[in-house]
Amino acid sequence: MATAKTVKIQGTFEIIGADGTPEAKKVINSTSTFTEATQMFPQTIPGSQTNISLNFGGVALAKRLYLKVSYPVTLKFNQNTDTGFSFGPGDGILMSDNGITALFVSTGANPTDVELIVVE
Repeated sequence: MATAKTVKIQGTFEIIGADGTPEAKKVINSTSTFTEATQMFPQTIPGSQTNISLNFGGVALAKRLYLKVSYPVTLKFNQNTDTGFSFGPGDGILMSDNGITALFVSTGANPTDVELIVVE
């Protein structure tokens, strides 16, 4: 039987004006229990690739994703025919209470290092 684990995502996203006054603030405090998780260690995707499916390692419905890329990529959720959006370079956390069934990456001209942690 799978052992339950906990993922905690905590932080503050805050915009401070030039005069030091907070203009917007969002506190993220997400704690959830899960039984399935996987980590895709950094791998290099060649440049000029389209709709490369990233392996979720057996997680059928991802609720939390940590993604890190070395160059800008285009991401698509669930279907490779969906409209994509630009991401990176850098890292970020993608969250969906309904779940993500697939993640597709298209790279630019440069080979791109990709790291992914997937949590059910």
